Amino acid sequence: MDTQPDTLRIGIYGAIANIAGILLSGPLGVILVNLVHSNPPWQTPQLWAENFHPIQTFPFYGGFLLLGGYVVMLAVTHQLAEAKDKIYTSIALIFTTVFVTLIFFNYIIQSTFLPALARDYRPEYDPIITAFSFANPQALCWAIEMWGYALLGVATWLAAVVFNRNGIEKTTARLMVANGIISLAGGFVTAADLGWVLTAPGLVSYSVWNLLVFLMAIFFLLSLRKRLAAI
Repeated sequence: MDTQPDTLRIGIYGAIANIAGILLSGPLGVILVNLVHSNPPWQTPQLWAENFHPIQTFPFYGGFLLLGGYVVMLAVTHQLAEAKDKIYTSIALIFTTVFVTLIFFNYIIQSTFLPALARDYRPEYDPIITAFSFANPQALCWAIEMWGYALLGVATWLAAVVFNRNGIEKTTARLMVANGIISLAGGFVTAADLGWVLTAPGLVSYSVWNLLVFLMAIFFLLSLRKRLAAI
């Protein structure tokens, strides 16, 4: 029984989930938070806790959808790979697993752990909030985030070899490689200057990256749809 149509459909659903996650955790989520109840620029953990609102966790729930989408997309890419390319997609799956583990941990902290500390704030929570709040540009969570996505970049770079049949697929491959280059560069820049993520260049880079991965998911979806239509 030919399972490739089912594999392609699953990949399309994964890409749709990823696209929704990118929008909800990125531009739309940020706009919603800023409209309803944004937190002021980082000063102290106490000020952060005093200005915390549950709506600020919304983008991280979108992030869970984004992560699930990447798991499906990379797993499907592995299934579609030719035998000679399986080694690359197998390594990509391992990098994706580590990426999802790190970023899922980050988002659990933001959506569940820190809100609990904010609701029952005590001064002894200050070191934990300082280390893990995304509001703090020097927080550990930013190091985890940037290097986690760097690992995803390695995964998409390796998996790009699968998309080589036509112009749409070759564009998909180029976007996957570009994600690898940009994400790895972001990791190294963060290692040199952790606080850059919330500076003007960091925010511009974040916007460019969001556009890149959005286009990557769109072309991934189009590539699979074209393969499915050809069956």
